[in-house]
Amino acid sequence: MTDKSGKKRVGIFSLTCDEGCSIFLTEIFNQKLIGWLEKMELVYFLAVKDHVEAGNLDIALVEGVVTSEKDSEQIKKIRERSKILIAMGSCAVTSQPSGQRNNFNADQLKVIEEHFEKYKFLPKALALKDVVKVDDEIIGCPIDEVKFVEIFEKYL
Repeated sequence: MTDKSGKKRVGIFSLTCDEGCSIFLTEIFNQKLIGWLEKMELVYFLAVKDHVEAGNLDIALVEGVVTSEKDSEQIKKIRERSKILIAMGSCAVTSQPSGQRNNFNADQLKVIEEHFEKYKFLPKALALKDVVKVDDEIIGCPIDEVKFVEIFEKYL
């Protein structure tokens, strides 16, 4: 999947979350991206570039939690099209904090039950590894910069 120039094809994706990891990642890119661009082509990252088809990736970084059928389908497609999938942030790794509804009691769930059908929510919010194979994880909310650089450069 590496492109003709030998660069790794990288995509960055967000499922259900506050997108704090992606926002923080743009700060890391302010310091690291120029050097990384010698080794990678950023083919998908809606926070910084227009949408393109994100197939045949060497590395997929995914933040967020799987809360719906749509999220589940999306993460499965990303997994199929990626050599390496890295769960980025606490939501992707543990389902928390974005999956707080997993801790709701029966009365709290009753208040939001119509949303489950309307938005095709899954019974529980899931971490990525509950749905697809994850090759690595970067914990933090938002991600830890040192850990992100260490893990990302390992695959670059």
